[in-house]
Amino acid sequence: MYLSDMYVAVGGGSTTIKASMLDLWSENHDTPKADSEYWNGEYSIIEQYGYYYPSNTTGSPGFINVIFKRLLDTGDIWDTVIVPGRKMKINWAYRRDPNNVNSGFKEHSDYSQGTIKFTTRIEDASFSTEDSDYGGFVNHGLVMTACWLIIAPIGIAIARYCKHWRCWYFCHLILLGVAVAATIISVSLTYHSHETPYIQGTSKPRHHSRLGLCLTFLVIGQGVMGLICGFLQSKSSHFGLISQVRRIHKVAGYSMVIGGLLNNAYGWDVLSSASVYYVGLAIVLGIWGLFEVRHQISYWWAGLLCRRELPAMTHKEAMDMIEEKKFQLMFYDELVMNVKHFITSHPGGGFMLEDAIGEDAGKYLVGCSSTNGDLLPYAHSRPALDYTKKLAIARVPYPEGYLEITDSFENNNRMSWKINYQQDLNPSTKIISLSSPHFQMSQSIKESFWIGKHFKVTAKINGTLTSRYYSAFFADLRNWASELNVSSKFPECKKGSIQLIYRIYAKGKMTQHMSSQEDLSELQLKGPLGPGLMLNAYSGSYIGFAGGTGLIPFLDVAYLLWSTKDEPLPMSFTLFASFRTKEDSFCLDLLEATSRALGEDRFKFIPVIDKQAKEINFPDLVKKYATMKPNNAW
Repeated sequence: MYLSDMYVAVGGGSTTIKASMLDLWSENHDTPKADSEYWNGEYSIIEQYGYYYPSNTTGSPGFINVIFKRLLDTGDIWDTVIVPGRKMKINWAYRRDPNNVNSGFKEHSDYSQGTIKFTTRIEDASFSTEDSDYGGFVNHGLVMTACWLIIAPIGIAIARYCKHWRCWYFCHLILLGVAVAATIISVSLTYHSHETPYIQGTSKPRHHSRLGLCLTFLVIGQGVMGLICGFLQSKSSHFGLISQVRRIHKVAGYSMVIGGLLNNAYGWDVLSSASVYYVGLAIVLGIWGLFEVRHQISYWWAGLLCRRELPAMTHKEAMDMIEEKKFQLMFYDELVMNVKHFITSHPGGGFMLEDAIGEDAGKYLVGCSSTNGDLLPYAHSRPALDYTKKLAIARVPYPEGYLEITDSFENNNRMSWKINYQQDLNPSTKIISLSSPHFQMSQSIKESFWIGKHFKVTAKINGTLTSRYYSAFFADLRNWASELNVSSKFPECKKGSIQLIYRIYAKGKMTQHMSSQEDLSELQLKGPLGPGLMLNAYSGSYIGFAGGTGLIPFLDVAYLLWSTKDEPLPMSFTLFASFRTKEDSFCLDLLEATSRALGEDRFKFIPVIDKQAKEINFPDLVKKYATMKPNNAW
């Protein structure tokens, strides 16, 4: 009778027929102590009448008849409060040989417990015996151990380590659903079958019972939260709501499992011993640790696979697969990623990936842009960047001829380029020229799909490795302007150099770093990267919409039309270029002069300054040109 409120009748021996009552509390499986020996405990029996009938006497040999009085609520924390009309559990036993204190105890009948109800009327009172509920508690413990030591950890491990699997979400949902359902059913049956009043004093059963009740509510809430999280992940585009719900779901999930493991230990300790359970827990934690080590190693291994074993695939082939709806592909530098099964687990919501299908996601991953104008850019962590390698299904080869490599020991993954010069195009925009002794950039566009590709610039700024993407262009702005008699301050285009244009932002780490660099300083580049404009042929009608430095790729399209003016290509191009103010713009005079020289049927240029947008009804103008069914619109 471990941790129980006890009343014991003690006879004086075979010749003594009067029995004495003791008010005790069982602290453990050893001999109980009187309430008065505990803090704030006291002897609470008011009156007692007890008789012991030894086996050698007449009457009822071998039995004790006891009558005693006590208050329903004694105020003693070591006494159970008796509530009239409520059924209560009662246990009993007697010593085999009253003359031998070492003879041990024996059940009074085939049962060792029963249910008793105290009432103010004798006809309402009840008493019944029942089988021992030890087996029921053991079954409950086994179910809870299976749920929170085996099933739930497996479900969580799948969500943490296997998000690249095709059906990880459903496995996670099923396993955690089983754990939640089994917990609710088992706890409900246990509370229903073993309903007892509030246990007084400090005890493990009380902690186990109350913690179990709290965890049950948490389990129910977590199950509902998981369903809501899955729904929002696939249907909502509210980033803030998705992030908060996922964060709550994650914290509540770990709290639920840790609480379940702790409460299992409490329960087994109350029933018998938790030593076997602790061995199982140590094994589970050891396996989890091995999975975590493997998880960290897998990033490095995935990197090796990306460099050595991924098949080659062009951007066009990837786009065709997207068009055929076979895959949901994105690009990250030279990697082609299939995100079809990752959409449901992306922390920012599936809508972000769906909006970026077919794009180069590098600008989103490094935190210089976002898929939605309402959201701030987010720089992803190193593990998140490494995770892209697990999603990779192919590698896009660097375009041959774009860069000529003069040193066989060098490659496009990490190139050192020196700054030739930097020159202002306007107060906030610079053009930068880079050269390298190991690489030479082509001076002309030999393949149409080269247009619009970019380079990844990486630098260590204030101890943090920072990367940004900048579009390169082939147009010789100085010669172009000279041929059109447009006055300009464009610098000379050095042979074999890379030309980049960037806007300086007050809080832009990379642009502030680049603008502060002196001539001959080195920058680390990777590329050329990205699908670019995906211009497959120099024929047809095209429309481009550009804002700010987004104009850069279209400079090459306009320059291509100008440089082939003597042998016109069968293509036309309409370009909208938007700037906040006139002072923020660049190349407007050059593009306007090109449009006048070529004619609007070949190249139509429409500059839009934000302050003038309402005057020219820019949205209606865009709709008008969109209905012309161009071959492509960017």
